Amino acid sequence: MKYKKVIKVAGFMAIITVISKFLGLIREMMLASIYGAGPELTAFLAGSKVPLTLFDVTLGGVVSAAFIPVFSETVIKKDKKAAFKFTNEYINFILMITIVLTVVGLIFTRQLIMFTLSGGDIAPETIQLAVNLSKIMFPMIIFTGVTYCFVGLLNCHEQFYITSVLSFVSNSVIILYLLINGSDIYGLAIVMLMAWSLQVIVQLPFVYKYGFRYRPIFHFSPEMKTALLLAVPILVSSWAAPISSLINMKMASGLYEGKAIVALELASRLYVVVSGIFAYVISNLSYPFLSKAGIDDDKHAIGNLLDNILKSITLIITPIMIGIIFFATPLVRLAYERGNFTPEDTQMTALALMSLGTGMLSFSYNEVLNKTFYALKQPKIPMYTAMVGIVVSIILSLILPRYLSIVGLGLATSFGTIATNLLNFISIKKLVPINRKKWVDFIKMAVKIIIER
Repeated sequence: MKYKKVIKVAGFMAIITVISKFLGLIREMMLASIYGAGPELTAFLAGSKVPLTLFDVTLGGVVSAAFIPVFSETVIKKDKKAAFKFTNEYINFILMITIVLTVVGLIFTRQLIMFTLSGGDIAPETIQLAVNLSKIMFPMIIFTGVTYCFVGLLNCHEQFYITSVLSFVSNSVIILYLLINGSDIYGLAIVMLMAWSLQVIVQLPFVYKYGFRYRPIFHFSPEMKTALLLAVPILVSSWAAPISSLINMKMASGLYEGKAIVALELASRLYVVVSGIFAYVISNLSYPFLSKAGIDDDKHAIGNLLDNILKSITLIITPIMIGIIFFATPLVRLAYERGNFTPEDTQMTALALMSLGTGMLSFSYNEVLNKTFYALKQPKIPMYTAMVGIVVSIILSLILPRYLSIVGLGLATSFGTIATNLLNFISIKKLVPINRKKWVDFIKMAVKIIIER
């Protein structure tokens, strides 16, 4: 992809991501206004969290991340026909796994919800509602798996426009429903399922345009075996966020009569909206290029690209992180405080956002560093660093809330992310050349810019 096209695509992705994240924020604002920090929203958040966390833990970020380098290598070393054959094998494997997950989830929904909402302050009626809503939303897992397969395929063809609008489509559908009949929580669960199915449907004409034709092929080719070997460490390295989130929800169910669940979830989503606008755009756009440089084993090219990406993230995310820490209360008030969402709910959510914000820069760095390790065919490194981060986060989430309440939960997540990031930086310096002098000069410049702002 030529430089001018990269800039054009990056600009489009940034604009669409901003719009999509803004729509996501509007969605959360409407949910907070309609339901407040009450039992219905608690049940809905838990009901949707369970299937999506189960997907994240068993497949998660591995779907696209394991597909892209293998597809790219197959096209270069063999041909497109072999690459599409691998694509069918991969999609069918993902379909098989997600269907099994859905069936297992439907059988054990109550047990999964009981684990998530194990705090003594949760009413039995809320737990039953969460179980009912989760059963409706569990098939999301199937659509999520296929969606990520198509995203990987389109990104390999340097088609970032369509994959950028997926969140825009799903958020628009949910917002439209909330405007029409948002008080029906069961209807909201059905619309959530429909929104994920639309993400698959929107991509179908474009994967067809690039030559993909679905075939029910179940065969473990050498490419498929390579993808699976790559998938395991990638999968483990992606566990940090969903496991930390699930543990936090479990711990939050025992705080503030269970209202801490809503506060923590809304804070997390506001955090992702702000950080994701730039971190996801930069990491997703750069990954295909990192993968191609990895195929050529061009470590200098990877090092230069990584330098530029990390510097961009530092300049953009640092002032945002500082703003979130110091202005959490007015941000939450602006975003959520209306309707049934009270000033007390604002204070609780702001405390969660402030503590989560301390890990924003490390979260953004990890997004890029993980993909760099995958491009270098070193997926075990982020697997090990993520495992350390998970352990740190879980231990702290069991200790800190006793003394810091909801702030402790946010800090537990942040410290786990920071621990992972430090280990990632130590590891990447051993693999690619990084000019330390340039980084020292850059940090000095960045500090000067931030102070002047």
